[in-house]
Amino acid sequence: MAIQINGDGTITGISVGGLPDGIVDTDMIAADAVNDSKIASLFSSGAINIGGLRIQTGSFSTGTSTDSSTSSLGYSCVKYKDHIQSNVLSGFASAPTVTAELASDYHEAKVCTVRDVTTTGFRVMITAARDAGIQNRTVTWIAIGEAS
Repeated sequence: MAIQINGDGTITGISVGGLPDGIVDTDMIAADAVNDSKIASLFSSGAINIGGLRIQTGSFSTGTSTDSSTSSLGYSCVKYKDHIQSNVLSGFASAPTVTAELASDYHEAKVCTVRDVTTTGFRVMITAARDAGIQNRTVTWIAIGEAS
């Protein structure tokens, strides 16, 4: 079937699959059709859906309190903090995969695990050998899963 542009503005005769691979290059895309600011505005709320995939990001402060464990867990795990992040996730059909990163200049400070993930929240366990390694630090997280 030939491609036809109809009087009402519709186009017929285009088959599924679109253009062949490799035919569209940067010269064929209008200047500034896709740029950093347009992408950033789509993601400005901290979440974006791409097809059936949802990506959401966020961060929180660890605060000043810590808990102490027994030395049987090892020196690097003497201090810990369990952070429950409730009602921070939205738009997921099922529990997403969540990963987190602790911003600390103490080499032994780390995120031990992200657990108890639901469609609305999760729990992050962080540890360090010293209180200062996990006090008043930023934990940044990303959740990726099926959009609801």
